[in-house]
Amino acid sequence: MIDILTPVVLQTGLACIAAQGFFYVLFAYILPKGPWTDMPGFTAHQAVAFPLMAYMAYQGIMAWYFSDADSDTFDTPSDRILKIHPLGVQLSEIAVGMQLFWDTPLGFIIPALNDPLKLAHHIGMVLTAAQSAGSFGRPVGSYHALFYMGAVELSTIPLTFVDIFLPKHKPWFEYMKSKGPSSMLHSFNTFTRVAFALCFLVLRGIIFPYEVFTRWVPDILHTASLSPSEREGTSLPSMYLVLSTSILFSLLQIKWAVMIAKQLTNMAIGGKGDKKKD
Repeated sequence: MIDILTPVVLQTGLACIAAQGFFYVLFAYILPKGPWTDMPGFTAHQAVAFPLMAYMAYQGIMAWYFSDADSDTFDTPSDRILKIHPLGVQLSEIAVGMQLFWDTPLGFIIPALNDPLKLAHHIGMVLTAAQSAGSFGRPVGSYHALFYMGAVELSTIPLTFVDIFLPKHKPWFEYMKSKGPSSMLHSFNTFTRVAFALCFLVLRGIIFPYEVFTRWVPDILHTASLSPSEREGTSLPSMYLVLSTSILFSLLQIKWAVMIAKQLTNMAIGGKGDKKKD
């Protein structure tokens, strides 16, 4: 049974659209002229993303790392795939709602958000989150969703600010440059860049692939080997779909982590070179 448009999915999607509209009007027509006026759609998107990612990350981290309540309930591979975790389902539904109604559509509408690789990532996330939310039948891996749809979003929190001041977003980049290298805005940008790099390298570059290949993949393969009755009606295509997307996501995270590591290395080498010149 297909049940994509659950109350949480609809509420999340409509809330994101409403917030996007509010911030767009605020930045485009109400606030004094600034970079937000030149890029109201993009700036509104970042304003909506920040609290949403903070909420998902907080809920996921607290449940995944600091709660012992699930240790006995989800202690076997099949339990972690087949048993339903209410918060995991909720986080998955939030991910479906925001991607289906807001994030992915805006990627096609707003030029600053139009990145083919990110759009492919968004579509893959919808398909994966829909499985753990139970949009196409029984939820698959809603326990693991605490990490994949929650905890990993910690790195996205500083990214919402890092993205704003990228050189390709010229109005914001020029605005920051005009404030000077000693300004609080410049220092804030440096802080968020470092925070993002560290969070991404640890969470998505190391822990994400580790969780996928040492827990998620073995759990899926074990459950897929069970009889249909032992799988409680969970279809093999659903499990193989999330298995495939998780591996692809892992490879993508590793690729991005390597790029970030290279950038950090270049920054460190460049900084040392500047000191030697001085």
